[in-house]
Amino acid sequence: MPALTKAQKKLIQAAEDSFNRTYTIQFGEERWRQLLYPALTAPTRYAALVNRYTIDDLEKVLVQEQAARVRSIIFPGTTRSPESMHLTSYQYDDSEAEAMFPPPQPDSASGLMTHWNLDAASLLAVSMLDPRPGDKVLDLCAAPGGKSVALSQLLRPDSYESASPTLGGGCLHSNEVNTGRNKRLASNLQSYIPEVFFKTGEVKVVKFDGTEPFSVQTLPLGPGGYDKVLLDAPCSSERHVIHAHMKAKQSGRVADEMASWRSGQSKKMAKTQVALLMTALKAVRVGGHVLYATCSLGKDENDGVIEKAMELVQKERKKAGITWGFSTRSGDLVDKGLESWAEPTQHGWLVLPDHPSGGKWGPLFFALLEKIEI
Repeated sequence: MPALTKAQKKLIQAAEDSFNRTYTIQFGEERWRQLLYPALTAPTRYAALVNRYTIDDLEKVLVQEQAARVRSIIFPGTTRSPESMHLTSYQYDDSEAEAMFPPPQPDSASGLMTHWNLDAASLLAVSMLDPRPGDKVLDLCAAPGGKSVALSQLLRPDSYESASPTLGGGCLHSNEVNTGRNKRLASNLQSYIPEVFFKTGEVKVVKFDGTEPFSVQTLPLGPGGYDKVLLDAPCSSERHVIHAHMKAKQSGRVADEMASWRSGQSKKMAKTQVALLMTALKAVRVGGHVLYATCSLGKDENDGVIEKAMELVQKERKKAGITWGFSTRSGDLVDKGLESWAEPTQHGWLVLPDHPSGGKWGPLFFALLEKIEI
C-alpha cells in the first residue's frame, strides 16, 4: 500500500482536529482528551440477552469456565414481580469488558436462536420504556432487530406456554424502510420469535418511511394505536467514526467516515430525527410513551431534537388544531437509580463509556416522553 501523500495527511489531521474540537467544546478538554475519547476508541462492550422463548439462561451456550465469569445485569427500576417480567441478560465482569460471548446458535429443541449480543445501553433503553404484557408496541427504526427482540421478551406474558403461545392481546410491529435492511430484520426476528406470532399478526415486520408527514396513516394500528413506541433513530454514530478512523490510521489509510465528517452534519441529521419523532408521537395514544434514542454524542441530535419537536407540536396546534402535546418524563427515572448508568441531560439521559461506574457501555442518549391531551 503506497504511503499517504502530504495532502492526504493534511486532510486526516484537519478532519481529526475538527472532530476533536467539536466535542472538546461540549465535554471540556480534560474529559474529552483524557477520559471520553480514549473510552470511545476501546472495543465496544457487549452483553448477552437471553431469548426466553427458547432457553431460560446461558448455561446451554457457555462452557463452565465462561459461566463462572459472567453475572446477571440488573437494570435500574426492575423491581416488578415476577422476575420473568424483566430482561434476562448477562455481562462479563468490568475487568473483562472486552471479553466476547459466543455467537448466537439455534436451540436444538425449538430451532430459535439462544441469545443476542449487544451493548447493554440498548437494553437499558428498552427497559426504561417499560413495555408490559398486553401492550401494543411499535419499534419505528427496528433493523437489525436487537431492540425488537428485547421488546418481545418484555411482552411475553408470565402465563406463557410454549404449547399454546400468545402475547395476550399485545403486539409488536417492527419497521424498517430500507428494503435490504427490512429483509434482514424479518429474518432476524423470525429466528428469535415463535413462528405462530407472525401467523396471528401479533408480531409484524412493516415497511414505511417514518419521515413522511402522513406515514402514520399506513401503520397497522393507525394514529394513536400504540401504547409504547421505541424510536432508535439513525444518527451520526461518532463511536463508529472513531473506530473507522483508528483502523484506517493504523494501516496508513484515510477513513471515509472521518474524512467526510463535518461539524454541521448533525443539524442535517436532526431534521430526519425530528420528522421520525413526530411520527412516533402521532402513532402513540394519549397517555402512552415514546422513548427517543440515538447513539450520538451531539446535543443537536439529542436534546435538540426534543426541543425542535416541542416547537413543531406548538405550530401544529395552531395550524392544524391538534389537541395533544407531550411532556418529558426522563426526570421521573431518577428515583429508579439511573445515575448508576448514565448522566442526566436537559431532557434525557446519556450513557457514556467513561461513566464513573466503570460499565463502559454506550454511547446512548434516550429521553422518555409521554403524550398528553391539551
